[in-house]
Amino acid sequence: MSDSGNNSNWGDHYPVSCPPSSAKSKDVDPVYRLTLNNPPTDEDFHSHKEANRRYPPEKECEACAISVFTDFEQIQKAKKKIALFKNRGHIIKGQITKETGVVSEPDHKSHINWWVYSGVEVKRYFKDNT
Repeated sequence: MSDSGNNSNWGDHYPVSCPPSSAKSKDVDPVYRLTLNNPPTDEDFHSHKEANRRYPPEKECEACAISVFTDFEQIQKAKKKIALFKNRGHIIKGQITKETGVVSEPDHKSHINWWVYSGVEVKRYFKDNT
């Protein structure tokens, strides 16, 4: 579903061939996201790259995606392990619709990379809390 190269659907910060061709457009409900604010702000939905967080150079495409989980227990475990969210983070519930972008298949911990189309207001697909 994704096009390699410079696709106008994606932000200027996306590298060539990102999102990967394996990413698919589909509905996923529910999904969970770690945020620092409740209610969440627009900044709570920035990718690592947009937020200028560190990431390995070989993970640049993944750093352009928004991380979500499909399993509530798995995101609770992640919250306890990630220092930034451990004591002051929130878990919010939302959904992905196929019109918003493309997603990776969930990994063994139910983590999904969500590459969001340019101009989509992600916050509106999430509730304030779970």
